[in-house]
Formats: sequence, C-alpha cells, structure tokens
Amino acid sequence: MPRLTSSLPKYRKHKVSGQAIVTLGGHDIYLGPHGTVASKKEYDRLIAEWISNGRTSRDEAPASITVVELIAKYAAHQRATYKNHTHHRSVPARTKPVLRRLRELYGRESAADFGPLKLKALRQTLIDAGQSRRSVNENVHPVRKMFRWICAHVACR
Repeated sequence: MPRLTSSLPKYRKHKVSGQAIVTLGGHDIYLGPHGTVASKKEYDRLIAEWISNGRTSRDEAPASITVVELIAKYAAHQRATYKNHTHHRSVPARTKPVLRRLRELYGRESAADFGPLKLKALRQTLIDAGQSRRSVNENVHPVRKMFRWICAHVACR
C-alpha cells in the first residue's frame, strides 16, 4: 500500500537552464526564470488547479469517450466474452438493436453526459415504437450493463 502524503510538489530550479520547474503527474512543467514573481505566480496557479482537480493534472484525467466509442468497446468485449459460450452466443445479437438505437440518438455525445434522463428518453423511444413493458426492460438492461462495464473496466469519472 502506498504511503499517503499531503505534501505539495516542490518549486525547484532546473540547474542547466536556470528555469523554475515543478513536476505534476510525472511531467516537468517549466515556469519561467527561477526566483521571479511571475514563475511563483505560475507555480501557485498550477498547484491550485492540481489540488482542485483532485491532485491529478488535466493530462491525467481520462479522455471523455463518445457513446459510439463506448458501444464499439462494449461490442468487442461481448464478442470476446461470448464467442465460446454455446448457450449465450446470442447475447450480442440481442443487444445490437438497442445499441443501434442508442447510437442513433446519442452517438456523438460524450458518454460522461449520458445520465438517467437520457436513459429515460431512450426507454420512451422504445415505448413509442410499441414494445411491451417486458421488451422495453429487456432492451434497457444491456444499456445499463454497458455503462456499468465501462465504469469498472475502462474509465469512469
């Protein structure tokens, strides 16, 4: 288990260039000439952003993937998982229509922006298409399962 510290990254001098430097997320960031007011203000600004971002730099935050990318990753996961299961081989085929509808409605949007209201809107389109309650529930379940999977295995913020 790592030793947890509450210390801040140090304001240091890069000996070769004489620049002030701070290391955030494993990357060195040059702040300007060491010891100047401008470099110290830049250091304070970067540290404040770093703390407000949960002690991670902006570069470390997982890139927001779109719903289309999420569907592609989940479909690949399903194909790999169910290819040798004779009983469950039809699972990817059964989820394909609802994932296609999800892609049509919200494909270009960020997966992080997809929430309960958009799930209700997707469910309403299934109801408007004349599906029974059981069919709607069976079709909404894979979407919920996909978002649970992405949070557990890929990236969820």
